[in-house]
Amino acid sequence: MKNEYRLEHCVRYSEVDRDYRMRLDHIVTHFQDITGLHSKEMEIDGKTMRARSNAFWVLAKLKLRIHALPDYEDRVQIETWPSTAGGVKFTRDYTVSRDGQALVSCISEWCTLDCDTGRPRRVDSVHYPLSMPHRQDRSDAGAFLRIRETVEEADFSHSHRIAFTDLDTNRHTNNASYLRMALDCFTPEEYSGLQPEEVQLSFLSQTYCGDEVRVYKKQTDQGFYIEGRHGDKAIFHCILLCRA
Repeated sequence: MKNEYRLEHCVRYSEVDRDYRMRLDHIVTHFQDITGLHSKEMEIDGKTMRARSNAFWVLAKLKLRIHALPDYEDRVQIETWPSTAGGVKFTRDYTVSRDGQALVSCISEWCTLDCDTGRPRRVDSVHYPLSMPHRQDRSDAGAFLRIRETVEEADFSHSHRIAFTDLDTNRHTNNASYLRMALDCFTPEEYSGLQPEEVQLSFLSQTYCGDEVRVYKKQTDQGFYIEGRHGDKAIFHCILLCRA
């Protein structure tokens, strides 16, 4: 069993924006895909976790540092590796590289929830290869940001009703769908003028098919703070920091 997983990818037309830059939500989708492939190899994939531990995986937060976005038809290397797990937290890193140079780096934090109670499970109570050697290095995504803004009704951008195509195998909203909701706060003209440097997503609560998520966008000194709410509950936060 390897403690890392790599694959090659050629950026497709369906993955780029109007400026031929790879969209952030597609990058996150690739991180989900490679996590699934590596988890299958490690025998901790979703089906196995449910069968052996009566638990399921939940992504709590992730942070990307963007040196440069891949372009259309770029051939990139996507890599992931888990860090040592402990308590109720699992961490995993990612990189997207081109010709040996990192374009995007990412850190992520996960937990497992009990299928019956929905409560977090300790690492040592689920089927996870704790004895597997883990890489000690981390990507250069940096530490998680501690930024929280208060949004008001004047910051309202749009609403999104969760539909079939938003759902994942846990039957709640896929994390990449929340990132798309955040990106949809921008017009194409606005987004073309941005140079994203850091993006952090925090997933606070689950939503299901038919739920309405109201999305708010607030401009800050360094970029944007975006929050999705269902009723009076915050569902996700997105911090987008941009180069000057």
